[in-house]
Amino acid sequence: MHEVIDPHLRERLWAAGRARRDEMIAFAQQLVQTRSLPGEEQAVAELVLARLRTLGFDEADLDAAGNVVGVLRGSSSAGSSVQFNAHLDHVHEGDPAAWRYPPYAGVIADGVLYGRGASDVKGALASQVYGLVLLRDLGLVPAGDCYVTGVVQEEVGGAGAAALCEWLRTDIVVLGEATNLELRRGHRGRVGLEVRFIGRSAHASAPERGVNPLFALGRFLCRLDELPRGSHPELGQSSVAPTLVWTDQSSANVIPGVVTVVLDWRTVPGEDADALRAAVEDLARACAEDEVRVEVTVPRRKLATYRGLAIELPPTRGFVLPTDHPVVTVARSTLNAVLARPVPDAFWRFATDGGHFMAHGMATIGFAPGEERFAHTVDDSIRLADLEAAMVGYAALALTLTRGEEHA
Repeated sequence: MHEVIDPHLRERLWAAGRARRDEMIAFAQQLVQTRSLPGEEQAVAELVLARLRTLGFDEADLDAAGNVVGVLRGSSSAGSSVQFNAHLDHVHEGDPAAWRYPPYAGVIADGVLYGRGASDVKGALASQVYGLVLLRDLGLVPAGDCYVTGVVQEEVGGAGAAALCEWLRTDIVVLGEATNLELRRGHRGRVGLEVRFIGRSAHASAPERGVNPLFALGRFLCRLDELPRGSHPELGQSSVAPTLVWTDQSSANVIPGVVTVVLDWRTVPGEDADALRAAVEDLARACAEDEVRVEVTVPRRKLATYRGLAIELPPTRGFVLPTDHPVVTVARSTLNAVLARPVPDAFWRFATDGGHFMAHGMATIGFAPGEERFAHTVDDSIRLADLEAAMVGYAALALTLTRGEEHA
């Protein structure tokens, strides 16, 4: 395979990146300063849409879900289409006093942008937008169409991505979830299960009159490790963790009639929701007394976007793209050349929208600035140098991935 990015082109891309660096960073700062919780993304969507139109994308609009979609048309219908995807929403900021800087101030200090969403994933979104702009600056036209998509409600299951997949199918997707400028090619899936132990309520002064389901819950949690878990040669073993517990009571002097525990099961290929539910139910029944009933469900997530589109989501899908897949090999060679260092590939610990795209036949990888360890924490931040490197990397990937099988 010949060199995908030659030294001359590499220097041109970096020079163009330096020229756009401050503008791109200021845009990332604006994004962080625009609060956009799941279901409340309208303001940031309009901000991104306005920037795409100002920058001269061939097309830019909102879809029915409220996702932002920008298009840079390629030179040929024979080229592969590539989607650079990031999400518009972020998790709640929690206690602002716990942050080094106010979470929505977008403070830049010592070469770092701080704030909620900086690493997850507004910094990457800014880099993706301007990565395609670099091609225009240099008069370069990718072989296939390139898209920038900012999707809604990723943090609550991926309603935006699910809606987008119904009408936009690209050959390749490059996710902006944090990778520390490395490659990612998959992650485990997620199944949420609710386990209910149903007893009989009574006054706490007369426990013999009731059937306390908390004892069954206690036995169940102590035996949780007995549940069979799958394994994968690259992803390792699946995991299950109890995360939430609640009862049907709010008074401390009442024995509850029902106690519910939520299990977060991170799945590997070969594990499906129905089989997991059956295994959990068997264990729960073994831990229940004769008078305690058991119900185990896999709730379907029902969401409505800020534009009113209602979507019911399946459990989060995991995926694995092989290390020798043509998209992975071309991306690796491209990034090795443009970043002038070896770029390893691995897997995310958390889940992404990638499972939606893979389920619709789109080969999906991840490349982004930001570190996983900062996501969902009060340390959410991103290095400015990494934003610049990601911008140049995205421009290079747009050129090489759209060439299709030429480099495979």
